[in-house]
Amino acid sequence: MDSKTTSPITLGKITIGDGHPCVVIPEGCDNHMGSLVKAKEMAQAAKESGAKIIKWQLHLPEEEMVKDEAIAASREMLKEWGSIWDFVVKFSLSVDDHYQLKAYCDQIGIQYFCTPFSLKAAQILNEMGVCGFKIGSGETEDLPMIEEVAKMGRSMIVSTGMTELSEVDLAVKAVRDGSAPLALAHCMSLYAGQKADQLNYGLIRFYKARYDLPVGLSDHTPPDPIETSDGRKVSHEGRIWAAVHQGANFIEKHFTIDRGQPDADSKFSLNPGDLKELINIVSAAESAMGQERKVYEDEKPVAEWAKRSIVAACDIPAGVEITRAMLTSKRPGTGIRSRDYREILGRRTGQEIKANTILQWEHLV
Repeated sequence: MDSKTTSPITLGKITIGDGHPCVVIPEGCDNHMGSLVKAKEMAQAAKESGAKIIKWQLHLPEEEMVKDEAIAASREMLKEWGSIWDFVVKFSLSVDDHYQLKAYCDQIGIQYFCTPFSLKAAQILNEMGVCGFKIGSGETEDLPMIEEVAKMGRSMIVSTGMTELSEVDLAVKAVRDGSAPLALAHCMSLYAGQKADQLNYGLIRFYKARYDLPVGLSDHTPPDPIETSDGRKVSHEGRIWAAVHQGANFIEKHFTIDRGQPDADSKFSLNPGDLKELINIVSAAESAMGQERKVYEDEKPVAEWAKRSIVAACDIPAGVEITRAMLTSKRPGTGIRSRDYREILGRRTGQEIKANTILQWEHLV
C-alpha cells in the first residue's frame, strides 16, 4: 500500500520514534483488581522504577460487549473468573476512578496513558484531555471505532495481535485518513506458553518499511526465560535486546506490584524490580546501537600485534627498486603497515634487507 512519511508521535512530553530513546511503557491493565488505591500504588512504583509513562484500560462493559454472547464465547478460556464479562465487571476502575488516577499521575509526574475498549470510552478519555490512545489488538479491525477515534486528532498506538496484514493495512489507512499521529505495536496475543519462535520480531522492521511510521513491541511474555519449540531457553534480556535491535521505538510490558496476586495478567507481568531491570536492559541495548567507526584506545595495544606489516619475502640488495614479488605481510603491525604497500613499490632500498625483516621507512630512500 502507499505510505507517507510519518513523524515521531508524542504522548505528552514523551516522543516515540527513530532518533529518540526507546520508551518503556508499563501496562497497568487490570492488575489493580479494581482498586484505585492499588492503581495509585502501581503508578508510584512504576515511576520509582524509572518509567516515564504508565498505561491503563478503560472498560465500559455495556459499550464493549453483548453480555450473553461475550459470556458464552469466553466462558471456557476465562472460567476461573466466569467469563470476560465477569472479569471486566469485577476488576475495572470506574470513570471517576480514571479521572482521579489521571490527576494522581499528573501530580507525581508520570504520564497517564489509556486503552479505550469502546468508542464511548475513547470519547470520555478525549474529554479528560488524555495524551493519546492505545488501541488494543481486539479493536484493530474495528474500523467504525478507529475512524472516529482518529478524527479526535490525538496520537494513536495501534496493536496488531490476532490481525492479518490486510487488516493492519486497513487500520493504518483509517488512522491516516483521520490525520491522527500513528505508531504500531507488534503484538502476539499469546498469554501462556508462548514459544520464542512465535515472537516474529522481524515484523518490527517490516512494519517500519511498509508504513514508514514508529513501531514498538507490545509483549505478553513473562520476565522469565521462554523456550523455543525444540526446548532451548531464551532469556528475557535476550528477547528485549532482539526487539531493540530490530528497531523497536517502545516496549510495552504488563506491570504489577505482585506477580502472585490472583488476577489474569500478573503472573506474566513485571514487578517493580523487573521493570527497573527492563529499563536498564533497553538502555544497554540502545547503547550498543552506535554507528561510529573508530579505533578505541583500548584496541590500540591489540592492533600492535594483530595488524600486519610489510615483510621482505626474500633477501633484498641495497639500491634496488622494490617490486611486489619482494614483499609479503606478517604480524605484528610494528613496521610499514600492509595497507601502505603500494607506497613503497618502485622505491629503492637504502641498505640490504634480509628475508623475513619487517620493513621500516628508514630502509628506503
